[in-house]
Amino acid sequence: MARKTDQQCAQQAVAAAVVGGTKNGTKTAMNVTMTRDEMRRAQAYLASGKPVTGR
Repeated sequence: MARKTDQQCAQQAVAAAVVGGTKNGTKTAMNVTMTRDEMRRAQAYLASGKPVTGR
């Protein structure tokens, strides 16, 4: 399985936040779909201010 890019991890985190709706729902969605490493990378990518959309 190919490793996700940092941007893909960030996109997945944003999607989990949309689907989760609440803080607890988001936390559950992220725990089910992402590894700790992916969560860390998503957080760093989002903090950097880079765009999450596009290629």
